[in-house]
Amino acid sequence: MKTTIRPLIIMFALTSAFAFAFQASEAEQMKSDLVGKLMGGREKAWKFQSVEQIKELIIREKKEDATRRVYQTTLKLQDPRSPGAYQAEAEVIYEKVDSNWEVKVGLKSLKKIE
Repeated sequence: MKTTIRPLIIMFALTSAFAFAFQASEAEQMKSDLVGKLMGGREKAWKFQSVEQIKELIIREKKEDATRRVYQTTLKLQDPRSPGAYQAEAEVIYEKVDSNWEVKVGLKSLKKIE
């Protein structure tokens, strides 16, 4: 019994570490993809001007098929040129058009936190 549990624990630990590393690199890629994008409208909006504005990006949920990936995200945003930080809930959509992926961002909420 003891010999079968140990390999399972090691396998679980390695799988968890790999999944975390993959999600972290996916979030870093998403930060880069958001630069230049605008989310929101007249009342509340955020223009991503640099990766440094995105202090934190958490992927809460991911749904995908062959031509579309939809991410539910929570972001902590701060523009170094103005005081205050913001928390945003957003939907980031990657759609395959021809052979390229296009990124769209839908703002769900934006509030000042500091």
